[in-house]
Amino acid sequence: MIKKFTTRLTLALILLVISFAFAPSTKAASAIKVEMDGDVIQFDQGAVSVNGRTLVPMRTIFEELDSTVQWTAKTKTITANRGTKKITLVVGSKTATVNGQKITLDVPPQIINGRTLVPLRFISEALGAKVDWNNKTKTVSITTFEVSDRYYFVNLQTLNLDLISEDRYYQEFEQFNSSREIVSDIIFTSYLDNTREFLSQHSVRVSNGGTGFANAYNADMYLDGTIANGKASGDYTIELHDINSGSLKKTYEGTFKDIKYDRNIKTTVQELINKNHLK
Repeated sequence: MIKKFTTRLTLALILLVISFAFAPSTKAASAIKVEMDGDVIQFDQGAVSVNGRTLVPMRTIFEELDSTVQWTAKTKTITANRGTKKITLVVGSKTATVNGQKITLDVPPQIINGRTLVPLRFISEALGAKVDWNNKTKTVSITTFEVSDRYYFVNLQTLNLDLISEDRYYQEFEQFNSSREIVSDIIFTSYLDNTREFLSQHSVRVSNGGTGFANAYNADMYLDGTIANGKASGDYTIELHDINSGSLKKTYEGTFKDIKYDRNIKTTVQELINKNHLK
């Protein structure tokens, strides 16, 4: 009896050793931090590393990426939607789909401690985000948008750009010139929506701006629009100020559509006034 028990115990230990030998390599979650656009994401169960890939709870990561997610318990299927993107994954399967196209995963979704975990990089990149890994700090950084600013002169004869520093811009933006526009641009790029928006301010001295007066005016133009396929569309406001007193003399407002955009919007204050406001 004792011999039979000992044999069974030995067999059980052997099977246990084998199961550990072939189990996926899973590291504790406490060392892995996940950030999105600089903010730390708080998960109800921390991220884990499985065979070198970071897995996180599905619902939190999809919601952080502004997506809806549905869990089908019968088939253990995860379905997520955001805009025109549809992602499906199945627990235990290395095959996922993005808008019907099959993708092979390095590590499949898994259920750990009662939570369904999904591959972080795959989910983020499938939705358009950028992902970086800092091995030193054990941090995953997800970037969903980028904001950039730039400053430049536009030669009104050639429409060529001359990039300048932010400091120089603020030194000169009130020094109105009739041969060049001084411009500041803020461009917002959404990786999730695959869109670009911009805010732009142009300052220049214009000739008779449709006011009926013969005087020149200092002009500030504000543009707010989107960029798609190399063309810009949106709204603008132009304010004309007296050269000496700085008082506001006239305001123009309007819209623009499909103006060529190549490093900057290919129009000027005077051009918009002449095209839309001179009779």
